[in-house]
Amino acid sequence: MVSIDNCGLMLEPQQAMSIQDVLDWATIAEQKNYGYILRSDHLLPIWDSKDRDSAECWSSLGVIAARTKKIKFGPLVSPIGFRNPALLARMACNVNDFSHGRLLLGVGAGWYEEEYHAFGYEFPNFRVRYDQFIESLKIIKPLIEGKPVDFHGKYYSAKARCYPKMKVPLIIGGRKPRMMRPIAEYADEWNIYAPRIADLKELKTLVDKNKGDRKIQISRMGGFVIAETSDQVEKKIAKHTELYKARFEALKPDEIRRNGGLCGTVDEITSQLNDLTEAGIEKFYFQILDTEDKEMVDLLTSTLKNM
Repeated sequence: MVSIDNCGLMLEPQQAMSIQDVLDWATIAEQKNYGYILRSDHLLPIWDSKDRDSAECWSSLGVIAARTKKIKFGPLVSPIGFRNPALLARMACNVNDFSHGRLLLGVGAGWYEEEYHAFGYEFPNFRVRYDQFIESLKIIKPLIEGKPVDFHGKYYSAKARCYPKMKVPLIIGGRKPRMMRPIAEYADEWNIYAPRIADLKELKTLVDKNKGDRKIQISRMGGFVIAETSDQVEKKIAKHTELYKARFEALKPDEIRRNGGLCGTVDEITSQLNDLTEAGIEKFYFQILDTEDKEMVDLLTSTLKNM
């Protein structure tokens, strides 16, 4: 069953966003009774012009921890390519302690080459990044569960323990078959970006095959377009096209839905969410691509509260 407390808002660094803007959105999400507020951890905007600023992810998470009371929050996801795993685990444990156990730690192998080069990090091929990611999980997982780690690998090493000893839930994002094994072994939550239901079911079979008796929640992250009428839906898609031409150019509502996107009137969105829940999704993180369109967020909120 979909309820607003198992849903969250997801902030991307696409439009200029100061730490105050991030805090304002976190406050809105908390006041509207969303369960989560999440930020992508990117060093550059991922679409269109790079000539805009967006508050650094972990700095803003510290502000959210200090200025909110109940909402859970975290990065979705922090790439280990520019976040040393042992230090990332320590950061997570401290923010989690300060917020009285409200942090979720999302981690990934990284994919956005341009941001790595812009800030002086190497961007190896996927095989190397995958191997680095597996090593990072061997360090991060015990540390965020209050256990010591003594690991020496090809890419990373750590001999450390993080305090205080509070468990931080670990989210791993992925939609490639190769990622399903580490998800099954290490994740508390598997996050998948805008899956088609057939693909979700196929990947879920791979996770279930390897997870044993471990409980792994499944969450969906992705953008959304919702409006009262079909004409209004078309207009909002046109606005997204204007903002992010490379991402939304020439797409129609039925095309967006076929590709796993949430798009439509209130009734259509409700139906899509119910279908995804039946397929195994337990949490929904709604990616806000137009931070100026609070009206659409209000409509989404009322829709979720009425489900």
